[in-house]
Amino acid sequence: MLPEAGSLWLLRLLRDLQLAQFYRPILEELNVTRPEHFDFVRAEDLDGIGMGRPAQRRLAEALKRHRSGLKSKNWVYKILGGFASGQKETTPPSDSLPSLPEPDGRLKCLIPDRAVCRGELLGSGCFGMVHRGLWTLPSGQTVPVAVKSLRVGPEGPEGTELEDFLREVSVMMNLEHPHVLRLHGLVLGQPLQMVMELAPLGSLHARLTAPAPTPPLALALLCLFLRQVAGAMAYLGARGLVHRDLATRNLLLASPRTIKVADFGLVRPLGGARGRYIMGGPRRIPFAWCAPESLRHGAFSSASDVWMYGVTLWEMFAGGEEPWAGVPPYLILQRLEKDRARLPRPPLCSRALYTLALRCWAYHPADRPTFSDLEGLLQEVGASPGALRMEPGDPITIIEGSPDSTTWKGQNGRTFKVGSFAASAVTLVDLPATRPVLRGTPARGEDPQAGHPVFPWLPALPSLPGSGLPGPKENFPTVTP
Repeated sequence: MLPEAGSLWLLRLLRDLQLAQFYRPILEELNVTRPEHFDFVRAEDLDGIGMGRPAQRRLAEALKRHRSGLKSKNWVYKILGGFASGQKETTPPSDSLPSLPEPDGRLKCLIPDRAVCRGELLGSGCFGMVHRGLWTLPSGQTVPVAVKSLRVGPEGPEGTELEDFLREVSVMMNLEHPHVLRLHGLVLGQPLQMVMELAPLGSLHARLTAPAPTPPLALALLCLFLRQVAGAMAYLGARGLVHRDLATRNLLLASPRTIKVADFGLVRPLGGARGRYIMGGPRRIPFAWCAPESLRHGAFSSASDVWMYGVTLWEMFAGGEEPWAGVPPYLILQRLEKDRARLPRPPLCSRALYTLALRCWAYHPADRPTFSDLEGLLQEVGASPGALRMEPGDPITIIEGSPDSTTWKGQNGRTFKVGSFAASAVTLVDLPATRPVLRGTPARGEDPQAGHPVFPWLPALPSLPGSGLPGPKENFPTVTP
C-alpha cells in the first residue's frame, strides 16, 4: 500500500493503532488528508466505513497526542472552535465571546467529493461560487443541492476568505429551522465545498426584479414571507447569533410559499451581557441596510438585525428597489442621524406595515421591537377588524370603492365573506359583465399594465418582477468604526 503524498502521517498513525485497513476509506471516502480535517469527521462518518466505536476512541486519543506535538496553527480548529484567537473582528475586552454549541452529527455529514456533481452556476459571492448540483447518497438516491465552493487563487485561498468560509460552515452546522437554509454537509476536497439545501426558485430579490410578463407577487404572500423571516430571525437571535446581512438578496424561495434565510458569511456570535458584536477594522458591510449604531460604531446586535428587517420589508413592497439609491454611503449616516430621515412608504405598502417598518427604524436600539414581537405584530396587522381574508387567486367583487380611497369593500368569491381590503392588494381582471372582479394575479392573456374600462381612474400596475436565480453578491462599501 503506497501512501499518498502528504498523508504518510495518517498511515503511520493508523498502523500504530493496528487500524491500517481504514487508511484508504479515510483517505478516499472521507477525504481526510490533514490532521485538522478530523474536526469535521463525526462518529457516524466513521461508522459508515466500518470502524467500531472502541477503535474510534483509540483514534481520537491518538489524534490528541499527535496534535499536542504540533504547533498550534490548526486553522480549522481555530475557526470552528468558537471563533478563537487570530480573528480580525472582535468584541470588546469586557465581552466574552461564546463558542457555538456542538453540532448534531445526525444532521450533518462529511461528503465524499465523488458523491457530488456540480452543474450550472447559480451565483457568486465574496469568497466563493454557488452551483446547482446533485448529491448521490450511499443508497443511490440523488438529492438536488446547491454547492458553494471556496474561491481558490493560484497560491491557494486567501486567509480572510478561508476564515469567512469556515465561519459560515461552523454556523450552518448548528442550525435547523424550517425557514433557515440547511447545510447537508462538507466536502474536504480542493476546493472546500459546502453542500446545501437547494432553493429552486432563486432569491426573493431576483423574483421581485424579474421583468414582465412574470406576474407580481401577491401582497398577502409577501406578508406570509415577512412572518416566516421574523420566525427564522427570532431563532437565530435565541441561539446568540447576529446575521448582519439580512436583505431580499439573501432570502431564497424553496417553494412558491416558503422562504429561507440564507448567506451566513457575515454571521457572528453575540458576546457578553450586552448581547452585541463589535466589528474591528475596516470590513465590507451593506451600508444601506445598516442601523446607525452599526455605521457609527461598528456595533451589531439583534436590534440592528431588526433594523435590517425593516429595510427588507421596504424592499419587498418597493419591487426590489435599492434602498437609498443614489445617496453616497458617507451621506447615509448623516441622513439617518442628523436629518432623522427614513425610507418613504412604497405605494404597495399599507400604512399599518409601514408603521411597523418605522418601529424597526427607531434610532435607539432599545426602542425597536424584537423579532418575537414582530411575529405577533404581523399577525395583528393581517387580522385587523373587518379585514377580508384573501388568498392569491381569490376572485373579489367590489362593493364599495373610489379613486380617492386606499381601502375598498368587497366579497371574496371563494369564501363569500365580506370585508375591507387594501386597494393595492388586488389586480383588475376584465370580464364580459360591467361589474369588475379582482384577483390576486392577472388572468391569462391580460396585460397587467392596461387600464380597466369600468374604472379608468385606476393607476396602471407596476410590473413587479419574476423568478430568477441568485445574482452576484454586491460589492459593499467599507466602513471603519
